Amino acid sequence: MFQKILLSIVLFFAFSIVAFFLLIKVIDFNEYKPRLQKVIKESTGYELMIKGDITLSLSPVGISVFDIEVMNPHDKEAGSFAKLKSFDVALEIAPLLQKEIKIRHITVEALALVIEKMNNDHYNFELPVSKTVDSKKIVEQNSSIEKEMAFPLVNVKKIKFVNANIIYSDNNQSEKFLIENMNLSMNDIRYDASKHRLQGLSFLAETTVDKMQYGTYALSDIGMFVEMKDAVISSDNVSYTLFSTPSQGSVKIDLSGKQPKISLKSKIEGLKLAQLSKEIWKKEFIEGKASGDIKLSFFLGDALTFKSTANGFIQLYGENVLLKEYDIDKLATALDPSKGLKTILLTPFESTKGSQTLLKEINTKVDVGYSEIQFNDVALSTSKSRLACKGSLNIVEEKLKDVRIALLDSKGCAIAEQRITGTFSKPSLKIDESTVETLSNVAFLLFSKSKLSQKNPSLRDENCTIFYEGIVKHPENKTN
Repeated sequence: MFQKILLSIVLFFAFSIVAFFLLIKVIDFNEYKPRLQKVIKESTGYELMIKGDITLSLSPVGISVFDIEVMNPHDKEAGSFAKLKSFDVALEIAPLLQKEIKIRHITVEALALVIEKMNNDHYNFELPVSKTVDSKKIVEQNSSIEKEMAFPLVNVKKIKFVNANIIYSDNNQSEKFLIENMNLSMNDIRYDASKHRLQGLSFLAETTVDKMQYGTYALSDIGMFVEMKDAVISSDNVSYTLFSTPSQGSVKIDLSGKQPKISLKSKIEGLKLAQLSKEIWKKEFIEGKASGDIKLSFFLGDALTFKSTANGFIQLYGENVLLKEYDIDKLATALDPSKGLKTILLTPFESTKGSQTLLKEINTKVDVGYSEIQFNDVALSTSKSRLACKGSLNIVEEKLKDVRIALLDSKGCAIAEQRITGTFSKPSLKIDESTVETLSNVAFLLFSKSKLSQKNPSLRDENCTIFYEGIVKHPENKTN
C-alpha cells in the first residue's frame, strides 16, 4: 500500500513538471515585446528595440533576448548608441520554490557601445532633465531606485561580457578611444547595502582585450585578473603588448571621486624601437631595443582632462641603437642657425643622406606633471659626440618652453647650444650672438669640406656651467 502511495506521488510530480515545461514551451514570449519595451522606456527614458526573439531555456532555466538596440528618444537621427547580439539571464531553480529570485549568471554578447561627446559638451546617451520636475522628488526617486537595485546585486553570481566593443569620440577632438573584443567575467559579486554606493560593491574578475587604442597609441593582447573593493578596481599583474613588445605592469582605478582616477605602473624590457617609430612617426628610422619604467596617474575623461591631470614619469634607456638617415657626428658640428628646426632635426642634410649613426647610448627620462613634460635626463652619445636636451613641453597649450639642445664636452659643458621656441606645429630657433659665432665656425669647416675639428681645449672656459649630469657617458675615444 505504501509503495502505491509513493509511486502515485512521484508520478503526480513527474506529470506536473512535464506539463509545466510543455506549457512554457507553447507560450510565445515575443507577444510581450511591445509591453516590455514600453515598461523600459517609462522606467529609464530610453527606447529599447528587440528585433530578435525572446526564448526560454530549460537547462539552465532562463530567458534569452536576441538582437537588441538602445537609442536616445530625443536624438533618433543619431540612431542607436548601444547594440547587443544577445542578453541571457539564467536562474537557480531551488530559490524559485521559495519565491526568491537568484540569478545564476547574466551574459551580454557582442555589445557595441558608441559614446559621443557633442559640441555642446553633452553626450549622445544623456537624457534632458525637465525643469518642471521637483528636485526633491528626483532625489527621492533616485534613492528609491538605489534601494531597489541594491538587493538584486546580492543575488547575482556571475556577469559575463563576450566580445564587447566600445568607441568613445569627442567632436572637439580628432582622435578616438576604442576597445576591441573585450571579454569580461565577474565572479563572487557582493554588495554591502550599509555602505555608500560603489563602496559596497565587491567582485573578482578576469578580462582580456584584443586592442585598446587612443589615436596612434595602442595596447594589444591585454589580460588581467582584477579585484574591486571599496570603490577601487586593482590588478597587480597586467599583461599587454606595446609596440610589438610583451610587457607586464599594474593598474588601479579609483572610482570613489567625481571622476575615475587611473594609476599605471609598468616595467618595459626589450622595447622594439623600430615598431615604435613606425607606429608613431610612420617611418622606421631607428632600430634596436630599449628598457625602462613607466609610472603615470591621470583622471579619466577627454584629451584635455588627461593632459592637465597626468602626473608621473617615463624613462627609456638603450644601447647600440641604429639611427637611419642621420649622421649625428656631422650634424652636431654643422648646426646652421639659419636653418629651421624641421630641417635640422627631421630632415637630413644632403651630405648625410643615406648614412646612419650607431648610438652607443640613448636615454630619455621625462617627468610628467600636470600639463607639462619636463626633460629630466634626455641625452645620446655616439663614438664621437654627446648631445643633451633640456627644457619642457606644455602639452595643453602645445608649446615648447625653454627647450635647449647642446653639444657637450667631457665635463658636460655645452660646446654649442641651441634654443628652440614656438609651438609643436611651428617650432623656431632662438639665436643669440654666442650661438651664431660658435655654429658659424663649425659650419664653415663642414661646408668647406675641411677636416672636422673642435675648438682648442685651451680656449674653453674651465669654469663653465655644467649643462648635463645624467647617465649617458661621454665617448671614451674623444677628448674635449
